[in-house]
Amino acid sequence: MAQEKIPYHLSSYLNEIKKNGGMSPRHVKKLTDDDRKLSSPNLVYPIGNLAYIHIDASNVTGDMYPKYNIILPRPVDDYLFEAIEKKFAKDNAENQPPPTEKEKLALIDQYLDKICKLTNENLTYKNLEKASSISVNVNDFQSLKYYFKRKRIGLDLLEPYLTDPYLEDISMVGEGGSFVVHKMFGPLRVTQKLNNTEVEQMLVTMAEQFGKSISNAQPVIDARLPDGSRINIVFGEDISIRGTNLTIRRFAGIPISITQLINYGTIDAQSAAYLWMLLNQGMSMFVCGETASGKTTTLTAVTSFINPILKIVSIEDTPEITLPHKNWANEVTRDTGNVKSTISMQDLLKASLRQRPNYIIVGEIRGVEASVAFQAMQTGHPVMSTFHAGSVDSLTQRLVNDPINIPKSNIDNLNIVLIQGAVTGKSGRLERRVLSINEITGFDGNANSVIFSPIFSWDPETDTVNFTGRGTSSLFKDKLLMMRGMSANDEIKLYDEMDQRMDILNHLIEKKVFNYYEVFEQLAMANEMGIEEYVRKVGI
Repeated sequence: MAQEKIPYHLSSYLNEIKKNGGMSPRHVKKLTDDDRKLSSPNLVYPIGNLAYIHIDASNVTGDMYPKYNIILPRPVDDYLFEAIEKKFAKDNAENQPPPTEKEKLALIDQYLDKICKLTNENLTYKNLEKASSISVNVNDFQSLKYYFKRKRIGLDLLEPYLTDPYLEDISMVGEGGSFVVHKMFGPLRVTQKLNNTEVEQMLVTMAEQFGKSISNAQPVIDARLPDGSRINIVFGEDISIRGTNLTIRRFAGIPISITQLINYGTIDAQSAAYLWMLLNQGMSMFVCGETASGKTTTLTAVTSFINPILKIVSIEDTPEITLPHKNWANEVTRDTGNVKSTISMQDLLKASLRQRPNYIIVGEIRGVEASVAFQAMQTGHPVMSTFHAGSVDSLTQRLVNDPINIPKSNIDNLNIVLIQGAVTGKSGRLERRVLSINEITGFDGNANSVIFSPIFSWDPETDTVNFTGRGTSSLFKDKLLMMRGMSANDEIKLYDEMDQRMDILNHLIEKKVFNYYEVFEQLAMANEMGIEEYVRKVGI
């Protein structure tokens, strides 16, 4: 980036930092895992055409939040922007809009290049309505293009947040400010301030774009943005005291892979190898944890362990899960407000049983649909899902009570419970960790309790994982041996194979194979060739 010409607005921003005696940030084209380890990051990275982000933890103030600064082109003169808007609308009134975003962007570029006459002079933009061409200062022209595209095609004020690939969540808390959760650096405070009127005007326009109506009469809406992200809006100061607030949960275009999670420390390679063996053999698993513990991310990552030739049906309220398997049917619920036309999670689960899936994946189980999920397990259809629970005991309590009401004796149809949490790491930042992996081994009728065994458990003091299942795994002994037609004397071979699978995962990390789809290809190749042959061929 040092060899590239720095845009005028970025140069001005950096000069202002120097002028005020601040520390100059480091420029990067993209963030790396090494940046994640920084205790006080101070760096700038691009998020698209002309927009940049400055992460600044070098001078944390009283609220203890590192800063998330959005660096944008300087604002466009109101008279100029209004004149261009009117002219564009008039000149294109009878034209059919291009079908793709890329073509729309190209159309705007061509139009602005055609009608704008560039000059180095400083101009006063007035009385522009009748001009066939408009003189525009060179520096203003780039700003004009950015903001015009953002308003015409993007999501206006939200556009910078939705083009930053490193954000997980965005919160705008009325007059209380804006906050983000960054994949690398955790919770950050946005330095830019938006007033409540700006936010409300933007949200009314946005709601219309995705076919919803929002007002004081209909103040709460959930919707899906064009990129797949989920947005929740609570509108008006009468029910949101500090002003209209919104929360966006970002949708990742390419999911995080299992090798990335191992590299982040979320899960260790041995635990992942254990799950690889079991999920490849068709075991049922719930990924459990509290809100924002990374359940869906982990669930999606471990689906790469499922045999690549199996048929999978996924069922969600909002599509978040992305699978690499070819034979994958992704189904979503539909809430129309009409009982006859609404399609619930339970409806889709019942329908999935008639589709002969080898695996059923449910985005999140919350209610009565759990009974159908456990019926599916009983009839030989393995199920994976996320669930809000912080321990096996709390999972059991939720399952056996209203509104789910699963008979406690049926819970042992579930094979694996993975508990994940958000913890404070040694750096002081929020980290995701798999806290335990547990085998559900049976039901004790006398004690009226579910029997489970923690196979892996995370040690918070050392940030390492303890494996207590070698030679004692009930799923290996009672399930895998039988399913593979092996004798009890062959049990040691299963643990040797698990070690080989762990070596494969570590090898992929060493070779920096982190792309979700590339990881899946390597795991599929290992399955097809056989683990021992794959290990021999790649020279592990």
